[in-house]
Amino acid sequence: MTIVVAERPAVSARDIVKRYGGVTALNGVSLDVQEGEIFGIIGPNGAGKSTLFDILCGITVPTSGSIRIMGSEIAGMPPHLIARSGVARTFQRTAVFAESTVLENLLFGRHASFHHGVLDRIIGSKTFAGDQQAFQARVEEVLTLIGLDGERHRKAGVLAYGVQRRLAVGIALMSDPKIMFLDEPAAGMNGRETTDFIALIRAIAPGRTILIVEHDMAVIRQLCGRALVVVDGKPVVVDAPHHVLSHPEVVTAYLGADDDE
Repeated sequence: MTIVVAERPAVSARDIVKRYGGVTALNGVSLDVQEGEIFGIIGPNGAGKSTLFDILCGITVPTSGSIRIMGSEIAGMPPHLIARSGVARTFQRTAVFAESTVLENLLFGRHASFHHGVLDRIIGSKTFAGDQQAFQARVEEVLTLIGLDGERHRKAGVLAYGVQRRLAVGIALMSDPKIMFLDEPAAGMNGRETTDFIALIRAIAPGRTILIVEHDMAVIRQLCGRALVVVDGKPVVVDAPHHVLSHPEVVTAYLGADDDE
């Protein structure tokens, strides 16, 4: 396959290999994602997409290969340190606290945006006071951005599924990340929820780099400038979505994919 090399890659991976015992989940995956790009990762079930995603955002350590975020090597770096460098992730399952309010859920996303220590809290330093003010402003900004300003005191568990997914994005946005990893963000949504979610991602995209793993090809087509197809742990093609989806090897992989994997 041909690797498209970004002029200023926000996320860069080279020759990623991941083995679990005798099983090779990924074999020789490379990519570059430009700053400000919305980039998709697609492939049939069991292709290795989630493993690649976990490696790119530091949750899983590769067997070999290099991963750089904004030029810094992150392979083996603890996830919390990666988060502090401006990276956020959402997960396949809706990661909200059902018994907590929308506002309380957003509070859980505040830690990465605070830069003070315990002593600052105790003595009420200017750093702490400034962080508090900035945090309150960020809460209001995110509530408006995700369209939940009027729902701030409702428990997350009573919200519709698609709204909970928007809240999960809001939690990730609390740290004002420059790079976001969205793991199957539209999974389980109906048509209206998907349309609303696409609009949200477009709204938050300016100034950010976004990587998406997604099964819904309509989401990939509408959001992504480029997509990488992974089949059986190997990269097949990187190109615009309408090109990769018509690639012969991609067509064969999807038609032959076992949906029960």
